Amino acid sequence: MAKTCIVCGQAAGSGEHVFPASLGGRRVNSGIYCPKHDNSYSGLVNEIAEQLDFLNAYLGVRPDHSKHPKTAYGEHTLTGETVSISAKEIKFTKPRVISRTAVGEGEELHLAFPNHQSVKQFAKKMEDDGHEWTPLSKPSARPYITGSIHHKRKFGGACGLGAIAYMTQTFFAQEFPELARSGTLSNFINYTQAIAKVAALGGCEQQPEEREELIEARAAVTVALEPFGGTAPIWWDFSPPAGARANKFEFGHRVTVGIDGFDGQIYGRVALFSTLTFAVHLGTAPQGSATREVTVDIDPLAEHPPHDIDKHQVLSAPGRVQVPEHATEGLANALADGTQQRAFANLLERLEEHQLLKLARTMSTALAPCSTLSLFEARTLIEKELDQQPQQIWRLVTAVVEGLRAEMVKGGMENIAPVLDNLIAYDAQSASGLSQQAEATLALAKAALVAQMEQDCAAGVLHEERIAELMGRGPGLYAVGQLVLAPVLQVFSESAHPNEVSR
Repeated sequence: MAKTCIVCGQAAGSGEHVFPASLGGRRVNSGIYCPKHDNSYSGLVNEIAEQLDFLNAYLGVRPDHSKHPKTAYGEHTLTGETVSISAKEIKFTKPRVISRTAVGEGEELHLAFPNHQSVKQFAKKMEDDGHEWTPLSKPSARPYITGSIHHKRKFGGACGLGAIAYMTQTFFAQEFPELARSGTLSNFINYTQAIAKVAALGGCEQQPEEREELIEARAAVTVALEPFGGTAPIWWDFSPPAGARANKFEFGHRVTVGIDGFDGQIYGRVALFSTLTFAVHLGTAPQGSATREVTVDIDPLAEHPPHDIDKHQVLSAPGRVQVPEHATEGLANALADGTQQRAFANLLERLEEHQLLKLARTMSTALAPCSTLSLFEARTLIEKELDQQPQQIWRLVTAVVEGLRAEMVKGGMENIAPVLDNLIAYDAQSASGLSQQAEATLALAKAALVAQMEQDCAAGVLHEERIAELMGRGPGLYAVGQLVLAPVLQVFSESAHPNEVSR
């Protein structure tokens, strides 16, 4: 079949990614859209990429058009300033003032910069602006404990669902090219084109006053939805097919498209990170169409083909969908009974475990020489490695302290809460982001891990799994808790049971 655009019938050849490049898709098919209509869907792709940016950044997904993993942005809760978030690091995007003190006719500033390049840029700007200034010391690098980051994202919505519909349409056109060009999908394509226009005009969020062009685009969506009863032919779905196999990839996406020849149902299913799940009804195939279903698992972490996808085909329709009477009913129920929240919490736990295992692999390689070094040399190496992981050590600290705090309050010992809070207090005016007491707590935690790793190294058991346990699981929590909490518990124990003096 000639490579023609499924939207307009003109020559195709745009070389579009079958799964969006911004989400880690690596495969290209030049026979589905013409350049004009491939570009027409860019607003939808940008919308779904923005909705998933935090997950992609935290996981380390590299967009296919970039050499670097995804970066997302959030608001640092303590300072209100913007931070960039990636699988590698979290850092402020601009220089910030730690403190300022009046000195004669000028002032002394203590500044923090996200990197050395921004120091040079600041110096040049000061000179270009004609400011007289003198650096009082050389810049020194030190870690900053970020604490909580505010990053609010909405999944779905009209444009988010439209993006999922576009993905499904593209996969269907790849796997069922003749039917995609037969006119059977015309109503569905009209819908994706209409919602894509809204996205391209920046209308994914309704505004109080909108320009005429956007109002017309929304009206066109309403008209396009008439063949579907006024409701988008895509919905959140929480009823996966019985017996569905697990995704081949740890954080894989899945797209399923198929035809049930019994009644001609053309359907699709999309699962992002095996957590955000949708079902799609694309239309009805002509009578006599063969039953067939194709499922493609996509690995967003793959650097390139051929091991980026896993494709399966069956001559049956196990994934056919049940169109709901009310499109939002399934999502409403999942939110009401906690199904969606639990699924998302599970995804975040898997992401944290993934990051922990990556860290353990890196540290295991760096600490491999420990067994051949002297005690002093081994300790120095361990300290050096832990110096690079203050944020992960802080996670252990806060988990231990907050866990004890909750138990104490539950047991009626609320008076210990302020003491525990001080152990992990933040300080926006500190170069480290922590109060002096919290810095001391972090130093104690690091010392506890150094001692335990030194002991494990001497025993020959400081392997990758053990490092994972110490950096993010029970053994690490125990080691940190023993050293960090022991003084506090001792003081409260003595105050609760003072020594009695008898006469």
